[in-house]
Amino acid sequence: MFRFLGRITSRRALLVLAAWLTVIAVSRTLAPAWTDVTEDGEFAFLPQDAPSRAAEVQFRQVFNDALASNVVLVVRRETSGSQGLQKSDEAFISEVLVPELRKIADLRPNVDSRGTISGDHLVSRLQWSGTRPYGELFNSEDKRASLIVLQLRTEFLDRRNEPLITKVEALLERLQRLPFDDPHAVPLGLDVSLSGTATFGRDIKSASADSARATKTWTVIVVVALLILICRAPLLALIPLSSVVLATLTSLALLSIAAESGWITLFRGLDTYVMVLVYGAGVDYCLFLIDRYREELDHGATIEEAVSRTLERVGAAITASAGTVMCGIGMMVFAEFGKFRQAGIAITFGIGVCLLVSLTLTPALLRLFGRWAFWPNLALQQSSGLSGWRARSDFTTRLVQFNALQKVWTEIGRLLRAAPAGFLAGSILILAPFAAVGVCWFGHLSYGLLSELPESAASVYGARALTSHFPAGESGVLYVLIRDENIDFTARRSLKAQQIIGELTRNIVNQQEELGLHTVRSMSNPAGRQRQLDTASRVVARVRGRKAYTSARDPSATRLELVFNTDPFARESISEFRTLRDRFPEFLPDELKDADVKFLGVTANLSDLKEVNDRDQIRIELLVVVGVFVILVILLRRPGICAWLMASVILSYLATLGITFMFFQAVDPAEFSGLDWKVPLFLFTILIAVGEDYNIFLMTRIDEETEQHGPVHGITVALAKTGSIISSCGIIMAGTFASLLAGSFVGMVQLGFALAVGILLDTFVVRPIMVPSFLMLLAQGKLGALSRLVGSAPNTDQHTDRESTSQRG
Repeated sequence: MFRFLGRITSRRALLVLAAWLTVIAVSRTLAPAWTDVTEDGEFAFLPQDAPSRAAEVQFRQVFNDALASNVVLVVRRETSGSQGLQKSDEAFISEVLVPELRKIADLRPNVDSRGTISGDHLVSRLQWSGTRPYGELFNSEDKRASLIVLQLRTEFLDRRNEPLITKVEALLERLQRLPFDDPHAVPLGLDVSLSGTATFGRDIKSASADSARATKTWTVIVVVALLILICRAPLLALIPLSSVVLATLTSLALLSIAAESGWITLFRGLDTYVMVLVYGAGVDYCLFLIDRYREELDHGATIEEAVSRTLERVGAAITASAGTVMCGIGMMVFAEFGKFRQAGIAITFGIGVCLLVSLTLTPALLRLFGRWAFWPNLALQQSSGLSGWRARSDFTTRLVQFNALQKVWTEIGRLLRAAPAGFLAGSILILAPFAAVGVCWFGHLSYGLLSELPESAASVYGARALTSHFPAGESGVLYVLIRDENIDFTARRSLKAQQIIGELTRNIVNQQEELGLHTVRSMSNPAGRQRQLDTASRVVARVRGRKAYTSARDPSATRLELVFNTDPFARESISEFRTLRDRFPEFLPDELKDADVKFLGVTANLSDLKEVNDRDQIRIELLVVVGVFVILVILLRRPGICAWLMASVILSYLATLGITFMFFQAVDPAEFSGLDWKVPLFLFTILIAVGEDYNIFLMTRIDEETEQHGPVHGITVALAKTGSIISSCGIIMAGTFASLLAGSFVGMVQLGFALAVGILLDTFVVRPIMVPSFLMLLAQGKLGALSRLVGSAPNTDQHTDRESTSQRG
């Protein structure tokens, strides 16, 4: 097949180029804008049967409400000597801010006395200190701050939140600019800041978008710079660059067409990961082709013959390497979390397109560029009419041809052959301590929002303003939905429901400190204040609580609102929620022992997200290992050696994880709360796939050289001949991943650092030292029983004469 493909690309190069230009033109013309076919959110990608998602559906049915996220205005007076909010401040809230916010959300005709909005508006509630029956809970206990809360029907990362938040910010800026004597101006000394989960989400998306733009820019800059440095010929560098650009644009266009047709779903920001992987892998494939193409020219082939022979000899290895990457990353399609699944589909598709481009367009461009590809190191056809090539003999050309890296790898091969056991043990000992750190800290992950954002983000300032007067959990209340068919919670004259919920509330309050709770609000205590009420106040509270915490649509349902002391996005909040969830049955009175209890809110979503991520890690990592191992066995037909190749890359992954933990802990020990939760899975999938990708190139060349030079010397020859090109590919791949460091989004920065470190470890430790030294020990029969278990040691004596002759030659 590759012989036929080689003939086509060498003889019909213009036709191949025209075909790809047609494909890119048509696909880009038909493709919709990427932002029009991608989805937003985080929790929206959880499985539909996740407990928090099911609770949200039921909550919406019962209360005709969706409390998915919120925008919170924190109004506070921090003036020294102040006794708290003044009457003018309260008037500003009720007469200026609240009416203006209702105008922005177009809610005035639809707001009832409790602040609930009917219809399909983005905002489901507008609540503040004037909202009955529990407005007092929006004032801080120190009387210095008050909250205005816009409850939204959308998730905190939904793009539909952005126009609303922008309008609110514009309102605050306009009020701040008014002269102090204007009745609508913000009173002197009063601070109004923006917080809430939707504001966090908007800032997260903004930081992610900025990071994506910076990553794309620096990816191109890094790849171009490294290609020119490595290829030492501008036109030769242009060939792989043109190939990966076309592959990336075609992949994204076809993916957006598929998403518009409903065949697949995509999330916003996925294009960045597709671009980075396609650029890194595509440049690797192109450089391997160019390197072999140069060898064929050196051996006397014409350009057409060199193109054809290159594909014939390395096409299978490149395809197998790409297949390994596609298989490894493609295993993410089995993930429960939607973003992992979509990434598996999109990145695998992009690598597939990249492979087709590398095997067709790249050799066609080499054929079309001819000798000009090597300018300024132009090769001149020999005057004798021979088909070979002779390089220019000027000083510049001789300097270019002096390949220092080739000599370095030849020397490394000689040292490895002299003491393979020492190098193998040394490389393992170098990686082992970092791998131990990676294993110990494996679960130290962050699900936070504020830790992902730069200090300049509006939501960071707003969150600090809120937590200075209110519990941190106020920005993400945990809702408990309770349904019992035997109880009518809406009955006006019956005290049974009030008494039952009152007992439940007291049971929880008694364990409040142990559970990490700040406030418990229910129909028996709607304001959440822990104080004794007189008889009249208890009657009023009972009436207000019944209205606020029950539903006429389902009299058998009521809800509780629990406010934790910790940030709902902090890792500790997940453990606190799970403790509460597990202990909740013991708080239920006997009358509610058979009740259906469900939890919803940000913390419940995060708990489900962690459970899904934990399951995905186990499932996908196992599938990646098995899938890549099967491909290696099919290609190399030596299961024992394939097992060692897998073990070496897994050790490299664990060491990379440990180095990444240690680095970010050292950079900011006070604020480091763990790696972003998506980093370990993406890191494992990519490193295993790409690491074995390089191993395949090395192993196929070892097999080729062993036939000529013998098993031991063949390893050193293969290492010398592939060392420069694989190292160059590794540097470019690491540089491509390092472009993720250009952004301000912490998760992408961590992933970029980890991938760059992992690729460099694999390129300069695993592939050139651990793998060859092991193979040498195996070939020399020095592994004892392991040699027989892994594979019979070759009879090195029969190759002695051949190796000696090869060395003399």
